[in-house]
Amino acid sequence: MVEYIVEGRQRPNPPVQVNALTLLIDGRPVNALDTGGDGEAVLLLHGWAAPMTLYQSIIDRLAQKGYRVVSFDMPGVGQTPEPEAPLTVQDYVALTLAVCREMNVSSCIPLAHSHGGRIALSLLGGPDCPIEIKKAVLMGSTGVVPPKPSGVKLRQMGYRAAKALGTAPLTRPIFGTMYEALRDKRASADYKAASPVMRQTMNNVLPADFTHLMPGIRAQVLLIWGELDTATPLDRGRTMESLIPGAGLAVIRGAGHFCFADNWPQFSAVLDAFL
Repeated sequence: MVEYIVEGRQRPNPPVQVNALTLLIDGRPVNALDTGGDGEAVLLLHGWAAPMTLYQSIIDRLAQKGYRVVSFDMPGVGQTPEPEAPLTVQDYVALTLAVCREMNVSSCIPLAHSHGGRIALSLLGGPDCPIEIKKAVLMGSTGVVPPKPSGVKLRQMGYRAAKALGTAPLTRPIFGTMYEALRDKRASADYKAASPVMRQTMNNVLPADFTHLMPGIRAQVLLIWGELDTATPLDRGRTMESLIPGAGLAVIRGAGHFCFADNWPQFSAVLDAFL
């Protein structure tokens, strides 16, 4: 069951209408915004640990141009509390569809960054997506898992062995400290900052590869990538460009993973031209 409460407020600059919503999905609150005019809906899907407020420049620009921008904080991000149990990609997709359904979004342009790309690719490549999607924008998107060199595979095997020894009741007193040190050394900053439930969520979603869905995507897709992106390197954008029929790749000069923040003039010009 989904209920929602709407609070309308006028943002002084720029002058666009913003509706702040608290969606109660299965009894769990989800923080959301419905911004802009009566034009085509743009569905903003943010990156991991990056609340929708970080994308305010994009939201405001689209709203000023008459688009309706629908955005929400995913569980554990911004003002949406963490889930009770770890999530999968399918859980994120189901939540996104619930948000769209309750906000009367039947057709939209997904604009997805990083982790949000997993959701967008699932919608674009899924055979039974209930939302009409003719265009999509993927920014520094996840979805391509590169093959691991043999050296990396060997290190992963060693780490799994250390984890087994460091967590098993009989061997934990001997190997526990070694495993914890090894885990902390190899963990990303996002992983270290995450709670146990969000760490397991990361473990669930990070291995997900969507390259098998890409050749079947029929929407017009624009890929926007930071030239210096280290979180999702540019070669993954080039892989998507080669696999998604008719996709275009725009490289933002001198920009990293948050390419819209690093080079707003080029990013906004590219986005305007596509939309």
